[in-house]
Amino acid sequence: MKGLSVDGFAAFDRSWSFSKAFATPYVLYTYKKSTNVYEPRIVGGNNNAASINQSQQTLSQSTYNIKLNYQTGWASHHLNAFAGYEQSQIKRENFAASRINFLSTLTPELSQGGSAATDRDNSGSSYSFTRKSYFGKIAYDFDEKYLAEVQMRIDGSSTFPKGNQYGFFPSASLGWRISKEPFMNFLTFINDLKLRASYGALGNDNVGLFQYFTNYSLKNQFVVNSGSGPVIVPGLDLTKLKNLNIHWEDARKLDIGIEATFLDNFNLEFIYFRQKRSNILATRNASIPFISGIVNPFQADPLVPSENIGKVDNNGFEATLGYSKRKGKLRYTITGNFTYAKSNIVFIDEAPGVLSHQRQTGHPLNTYLLYNAIGIYRTQEEIDKTPHLSAAQPGDLIYQDYNGDGKITADDQVRSRYGNIPLISYGTVLSVEYENFDLSAVFAGQTKVSQYVLPESGTVGNFYSSWADNRWTPSNTNGTYPRVDTRTSSSINGGLYNNTFWLNDASFLRLKSIELGYNVAGRALSAVRLQAARIYVNAFNLFTITKVKDYDPEGNSGSGQFYPQQRIINVGVNVRF
Repeated sequence: MKGLSVDGFAAFDRSWSFSKAFATPYVLYTYKKSTNVYEPRIVGGNNNAASINQSQQTLSQSTYNIKLNYQTGWASHHLNAFAGYEQSQIKRENFAASRINFLSTLTPELSQGGSAATDRDNSGSSYSFTRKSYFGKIAYDFDEKYLAEVQMRIDGSSTFPKGNQYGFFPSASLGWRISKEPFMNFLTFINDLKLRASYGALGNDNVGLFQYFTNYSLKNQFVVNSGSGPVIVPGLDLTKLKNLNIHWEDARKLDIGIEATFLDNFNLEFIYFRQKRSNILATRNASIPFISGIVNPFQADPLVPSENIGKVDNNGFEATLGYSKRKGKLRYTITGNFTYAKSNIVFIDEAPGVLSHQRQTGHPLNTYLLYNAIGIYRTQEEIDKTPHLSAAQPGDLIYQDYNGDGKITADDQVRSRYGNIPLISYGTVLSVEYENFDLSAVFAGQTKVSQYVLPESGTVGNFYSSWADNRWTPSNTNGTYPRVDTRTSSSINGGLYNNTFWLNDASFLRLKSIELGYNVAGRALSAVRLQAARIYVNAFNLFTITKVKDYDPEGNSGSGQFYPQQRIINVGVNVRF
């Protein structure tokens, strides 16, 4: 049958990973000014003892895909359709073991650790995840002027219980190439103009597994009388209640766009988008009182299961404008892009009495709840004159009494305006060619974005030099950073009272890449019997303009413990024989 074809594939992937870490204690000295002596103490390792941790993971994945295609056309009509099926399975196995109390740090092997039961530990887990998908598309166009397309997906996932495993996700799109209409002939400066719109649904099953089972953990131990005497036996802890009603998360997205080429050298694309995400799996922990008995203590994983209750809207636009010109042997192109994307939490379970300036509802995703830091106490007199924490001392941050009740409490925390997802991102791509030379560059940036970074410093890590060099001390009372503490995570200037001092404007403009090349041509090639040769020099992340001093503004770790993007410079030659 003309126009009918079948294609498919089978893919098998298998990977292994292994890690081994040996931690040894070390001596830390604390200076005592009264005695002029450095007093040593041992820190690090596991409870000040050498420890080893080993783990390995095995991951396998198989995917099968088959697709039936049909393509035909008559006169100015064109039809393209396909129907397909795909299934996949992922299996993962994990194993880990640890040991402490080594007689010597010269033998970093599992077998050389302490022999007591409390010196050894191990763990293991495995899971299998499967998915089945039925999908298809019918696309039609008339003279490449009027375009229509309908798609559908039926996806099944083992993440959800029977009865809720499958989700149906249809979509449709329309296009109209206005520039092919006769009434556009008088607009000679427009080379091509197209309007398009699409609306469709997508599903998400990338959520925690086994939520439709009641979860138990082997945690506690109990002493029972077995007849021959008391023995210790493991006990089961209830860690999560089941929810048999969980199902796919949904996203409904609308796109309206315009594409144009005009004045021969300009191209433009503008897209407005709106997405409504619903049925997001989230816990209802905040609105359930503790007296219910099914809510775990503060900051613990709640016993209550996740439910499809969350709602988040996203809307914004994307714009791209480019200019390309050729003049003799010179050709150059510049393209700029700009994206504005704003998220809004429509519903997330919050306690009924949460204060308006602390609510997540109505704010963007990933915002922070922080105390407003408005300065540093220089003297005890400053502390006595203002509302302060009972443990405040010179060198500590000054927290704003936001509600004006004369004291610093949890009610003074305020929701930040931005999170670590940029509201605006932008970029520029440049390219120039002249004879055998070419130059290209890519700039990228973001703004209206904040990143909270509190370095884990003190006995468990290093201070940023900007903090260490400019900290408040009795001899440097004008320091721009608060006094240091043994651990920032347990300091009133840090983890105990998360605050805006550590919230940074993560805006930046970065030269992502730049390359200069020369294509060797003419007699030089034939002399060495080469078909082609190119000499180039390129660089990545050559410079960044940002207010952030101590870490990569594209990072997203709250402790600053992420590897920064490297500055790389290459010089090379490509040859073809």
